[in-house]
Amino acid sequence: SQFKGKGVYYDDSCDGQCGNGREGELNSWIANGKRCNSDYDCSLAGICTPQGQCQCDPWAEGVDCSYLKFQPVDKARLGYLDEQHTSWGGSIVQSANTGLYHMFISEILCKIDSRKRCGLSAWQTHSRIVEATSTQVDGPYTRLKQVLPPEHHNPSVHISPTTGHWHLFTIGGSTGPIERMVSTDEGKTWSHAITISPEQNPGPLLMSDGSTRLFFRGDGMDIPSPTCSDEGISMQVCPVENEPCHPSNGLPIISHTGEDPSVFVDHRGNYHMMFNALPYKCVPKFDQGGHAWSKDGIEWSTPRTGAFDTTIQFTDGTSMKCERRERPQMVLDKDRMPLALISAVTGCPRALGEGESVWKSNPYKGGDDSFTLIQKMGA
Repeated sequence: SQFKGKGVYYDDSCDGQCGNGREGELNSWIANGKRCNSDYDCSLAGICTPQGQCQCDPWAEGVDCSYLKFQPVDKARLGYLDEQHTSWGGSIVQSANTGLYHMFISEILCKIDSRKRCGLSAWQTHSRIVEATSTQVDGPYTRLKQVLPPEHHNPSVHISPTTGHWHLFTIGGSTGPIERMVSTDEGKTWSHAITISPEQNPGPLLMSDGSTRLFFRGDGMDIPSPTCSDEGISMQVCPVENEPCHPSNGLPIISHTGEDPSVFVDHRGNYHMMFNALPYKCVPKFDQGGHAWSKDGIEWSTPRTGAFDTTIQFTDGTSMKCERRERPQMVLDKDRMPLALISAVTGCPRALGEGESVWKSNPYKGGDDSFTLIQKMGA
């Protein structure tokens, strides 16, 4: 069952008892005088002005800047919607040499080669990592090659701030372990994969001292009640790139169930985590986008649930509502300002917002078929 409107959760979907988060009804500082006192009151995604109002960065909105602000999606630039293969999320880096965007995607092979786009059912055994490129961050992306064979899933690629090398993190099975590969030539060749953690759902953050903070999903965690799942997000430290990480203490770092963590540091040096705040048995999942914030990446806010939802607005004025939107990963520009959100969607209408008419170039089948959506941030 879903949350019942009790507790301290910032949740838009708890039987209408949580208030309107976008209007600030969930924030204590709104109730206590309607003046912010610090940038933390503005979710570290904006600044608190001398007048006590939050001035949000271009990628954020809401009275407290905790919600993601998107541009409408151009249907010619959906991200990665391959004619042959279903996909379930990806991760992007930009080449310093060519300016091309390289996306590493979890692509699901059909059990029968002749079938096209056979959905998510085989993800635990038939997921592989492929690479695609585009001149624009939101696509369309052209598929280049397979990078890792089945079973590999959950790709997360990052550029080292110390060496400029590309680091690709994946899981080598449906529940882990987490592996890391390194490329010194922008993805032309890769080192052998090294197992660095027995965990799953890697959300790595590469630090300036050469270490990695590896955020991940843990199961069977003690999540404060009320909760609809015992999945939670934890973190471990990996001192160097070619050795395993230190063991985690197994404790959740945010007071809410979650999976699929993805952490970035913004242009002010603040930390933000995007994640799936309504995993597994938590239904419905329409408001499953989670956002938590931190000044140091150690102590985290109570997260905003519903920071992004499963409704996608298009540039032609139409929209679509999907059943699930997971695997969020943020792409930053060169100034560390959020540029676009990558996510995996499924349960979308087959026509993708076109009403009854299915456009001829659309290979999406609806149902449990899925694809990797990229939506640009800001107005």
